[in-house]
Amino acid sequence: MKMKHLGILAAFIAIIGFAMPKAVAQNNNGTPAIVQFVQQYFPEANILMVNSEWDEYEVLLSDGTKVEFNKKSEWKQIDCEHSATAVPAGLVPEQIATYAKNNFAGQAITKIKKERKGWEIELNNNLEVKFNKNFKVTEIDD
Repeated sequence: MKMKHLGILAAFIAIIGFAMPKAVAQNNNGTPAIVQFVQQYFPEANILMVNSEWDEYEVLLSDGTKVEFNKKSEWKQIDCEHSATAVPAGLVPEQIATYAKNNFAGQAITKIKKERKGWEIELNNNLEVKFNKNFKVTEIDD
């Protein structure tokens, strides 16, 4: 791991430990789950800011991505609209990825949100598509 990443990781752990002790579950190697998530899915980005409200956390990355997590450190929303990347494929359910590929070829998913009743995505052409829990399209907004 690069020295720069270690410094940022240490700073983030210090912030988490001081400001949000119950917020971030530890993984097997003791790394906070949110840090591990960022390292896994956004390896080129650094954590710039962590904002917490009522056991929910918004993380701003250096590439402009925003990720919202619940109190269990599970992502709720990923917003890549202000970054040069799309939502990482590993975070998009296969049914949604297949639907987007088949119906909106050439468009990238720039935002994804888990909702109580299903999912919502936004494409880079600003088209929003909502899915129910069974991944059936319930609404398309442009």
